[in-house]
Amino acid sequence: MITSRSPFIRFPGIFFAIFLLVAGGLIWQSSKVSIDADPMNLLESDPRHLKTYERISSFLNDDTALIISIESDLIFTKSGFEHIRNISNAINLQDGIVDVKSLTHSYKPVRKGLSFNMEPFVPNGKLTKKQISEIREFSINHPLVRNIMVSSDGKITLITATYKRDLSTSDLRRAFQRETEDILNQFQTPTFEVKIIALPFIAEELSGAFIHDIKYVLPTTGLCILFIVGLTFRSISYMVLLLISEVILTGTLPGILYLTGFSLTPHNILLLPLLSTIYLTLLAHQLTALQNTDSTLDWDQRFDLMLKTVFRPCLFAAITTAIGLGSLAICEVSQVRNFGLAGMIGIGIIFAWAFGPGLSFLRLGFGFWAPSLKTKSNNQNKSYNESLFTLPIKSAIKYRWITIAFAFLIFVPALITVNKLNIDIRAIQFLSIESHTRKMAEMIDSRMGGINVVQIDFQTDKSGGINQLQFLNKLQEVQNFARDTKKFSSTYSYSSLMGIMNNVWNGDQSGKLTLPTSPLTLKIFVLALKATNYPFLEALSDKSQKTAYLILRTTDMPSKDFVTLLKSIETKASKIMPENVTVSAQAGLHTVLQADQDIVDAQLESLGITLAAIFAVMAILWRSFKLATIALLTSLGPIAILTILGSLYQVPLNSVSVMVGALALSIGIDDTVHLITHWLSMKSNGANENDALTKTLEVKGPAIVCTSLILIGFSVSLLWMSFPPVAHFGWLSAAAYIAALVNALWILPSFLGKKRLS
Repeated sequence: MITSRSPFIRFPGIFFAIFLLVAGGLIWQSSKVSIDADPMNLLESDPRHLKTYERISSFLNDDTALIISIESDLIFTKSGFEHIRNISNAINLQDGIVDVKSLTHSYKPVRKGLSFNMEPFVPNGKLTKKQISEIREFSINHPLVRNIMVSSDGKITLITATYKRDLSTSDLRRAFQRETEDILNQFQTPTFEVKIIALPFIAEELSGAFIHDIKYVLPTTGLCILFIVGLTFRSISYMVLLLISEVILTGTLPGILYLTGFSLTPHNILLLPLLSTIYLTLLAHQLTALQNTDSTLDWDQRFDLMLKTVFRPCLFAAITTAIGLGSLAICEVSQVRNFGLAGMIGIGIIFAWAFGPGLSFLRLGFGFWAPSLKTKSNNQNKSYNESLFTLPIKSAIKYRWITIAFAFLIFVPALITVNKLNIDIRAIQFLSIESHTRKMAEMIDSRMGGINVVQIDFQTDKSGGINQLQFLNKLQEVQNFARDTKKFSSTYSYSSLMGIMNNVWNGDQSGKLTLPTSPLTLKIFVLALKATNYPFLEALSDKSQKTAYLILRTTDMPSKDFVTLLKSIETKASKIMPENVTVSAQAGLHTVLQADQDIVDAQLESLGITLAAIFAVMAILWRSFKLATIALLTSLGPIAILTILGSLYQVPLNSVSVMVGALALSIGIDDTVHLITHWLSMKSNGANENDALTKTLEVKGPAIVCTSLILIGFSVSLLWMSFPPVAHFGWLSAAAYIAALVNALWILPSFLGKKRLS
């Protein structure tokens, strides 16, 4: 009796027992894995909102900002003011409250002789109809109040509350949310609709969505995958072995991610089912190879033959997959980068498991269940597989040149449409259309002037440089240009602030802001603003008065349109301003331009690096530049299909959907590696090109079909995930895997075949 050379086959019990001890520790570590639903992870993918949030946070200088919206036809009435004041007062009693700003808790400058006083927007006591009307006109016309605190139609008002409060854990966030909601529920009436939004609450919403997906979607995916495996191998015992092996591996993966410093986020949550699915593809190749071994041999010999058949192609397939995932590691968006790095680690782990302890487990299982795991004879396999795969082989070779021409022609529409890809990194698209947060964001977008906020900085060459009439007039000219584009719902700047002060000084009620003409008057305004600690002063200038800010707001729009619009503003601003003024869009324009370009550049760069690395791996594997070229060209077909579909359906290209290309290429290469490696083996045994193809698909075809169906099933299951980008990822990757299957069964044989089949 020949003893296996693999220690995992010779001593399966020992190695599997050792692994179970290690796995127990890893599963225990898995229990420590937290769901990182920090909304900043989403904001990071959209630098417009990230920079805006950072700017607001620095201005507020507090840990938490909470926004309460009140919608009613009675905002500007006695009862409306009373309602707003009562809510503001109730919120003001919460622990950790720092400040509350609302119509009833905000102030405006009023001239008093040669100086200014700060008076409330809404005075206490009884108000006449005339006073209420004046407050309404002031609120919906004042550039620093309209669409910031009050909607332009006067039917929505916002209360902003800032806190210094420990919200570091989920329990603390939930307690804070319950406490706040209990307060606000007291003021919810048929007449006044009260809603709330805050980053800690968004975190809990995302966390709940995570848990839903993990509890319902992922197990369903697992059942579908097992069904596909069972249908392929037609054995309950196979399914049991696969299920146990898969459960052990899946249980350890979160622990490994935890120990390597990764957490579960909307981006890398895909890794767990994806890695589990890829592991099943390795198992499918192993089991298919076992089925095709001589059933008269003992199990050790059959496992040795299986290893000789699949180890090398599986190793190189794992390497190419790791290269594909690793290409994402150069992306500037950390979530994409972490996905790539964690994916590379995961591929190494599942390969080590599949050909290490997992192999020991299979050997134990086959030894224990040997009577129920009798494989079909080679003749039975051949008959079944011939009936399934002969037709595509014959078709591929019979119409060889037509197929090759089609394979190349598919790149033409892909190259034409690649410039039409919808690069869109809006963070709001990560939220479900049913999300409370998204609905409120969309309300703010449609009713409050938009959620896109960009800040353009105008830096002078000295402290106090912005307090010059010439500078203010130039800044006003830029602001007027932006307003005249009709694209912005509101524009306000440091010059607007001085215009407001000038109107107050002169008693001008026209609503048209005019700048002072006297340097002395301007100096009075500067001193008054500092003395009264006017809150908008710090929002529109720095402390040294060296830099002034222009704030632009617009409704939500695709990133590409947003970038084009803002680029025109920056170009115009640079022409208007004198040479001693530096124009830079620190909180929007440059970051958006850079983020959009980074996604495109990173993918182009990573694609080039990935293709070069994969080509080198395949050239080394087969010692043939020709075969490596064929494999690479045919594997690019799914990428072309993705480009066409993405352009046709305008799928947003963001930090999640951008990962599909790398995965599609990796999986497509895997099939190609297995087919060509076995094809060469058949040729080395004396078969001609076409006979070698037939035998290759008879042996490898079932595993490739099985793995493709597994991947397609996994992708389709993502359509029910809570995050729209993940759903887009699902159907795009499903399309890519279908294209990869067509490539493996039809296109690649056309390149490898040499003559017609009889």
